[in-house]
Amino acid sequence: MIAFSHYDIALLLQAMGRTVELSLGGGLLGIAGAIILTALRLSDLRYMFPLRMLAVLYVQTIRRIPFIVTLYIVFFCAGMMGVDVSATVVAIGSIGLIAAAYLCEILHGGVKTVPVEQVEAALVLNLPLWARWRYVIGPQAMSAVVPPAVGYLVLFIKDTALASQIGVVELSQAGVILSNRGLPSAQVFCVVLLLYFAISYPLTCLSRLLEKRIAVH
Repeated sequence: MIAFSHYDIALLLQAMGRTVELSLGGGLLGIAGAIILTALRLSDLRYMFPLRMLAVLYVQTIRRIPFIVTLYIVFFCAGMMGVDVSATVVAIGSIGLIAAAYLCEILHGGVKTVPVEQVEAALVLNLPLWARWRYVIGPQAMSAVVPPAVGYLVLFIKDTALASQIGVVELSQAGVILSNRGLPSAQVFCVVLLLYFAISYPLTCLSRLLEKRIAVH
């Protein structure tokens, strides 16, 4: 059984916080981007057609590019443009770009599951746009959106390990550092595994809670 020094514990906790920061920041950016992209894709206004096509092209393209490639593109483009940002900001931005595309597909699919008759009934009742989304489309779409969206975000927590490729010290990189210092690799990465579990499990519990509440409503 290994005994971690104060430095080791501090490094692991700092790396855990960095992983949470990457996941939370990238996830929030992804959600915001997904809402905008979904709104563009669902718009039926004629003058919005070019933006709608751009949104579709973005989603279909980004979903087919590996995260590590997107990470390098954002990292090197920021350097070429002379933008002085930290590697953490670059990683959060890259996660947001990827998450927006995947979450947009989930949101778009969820909205499409709402029966057309429900939307037509809301139009017949002359409900304003916000009321249609608040009381008719949103509640029905969420039952199809929440499980895959949360499942994707949980999986993406593990992909934040790739941020170490541009110098971000997150959980997996902290495990490598401690292993290189001579600590037993198997035991170090067992601790890293438990810390990843501690981050992702509450999100899974939140997903189950939301699913139950949606089912009740």
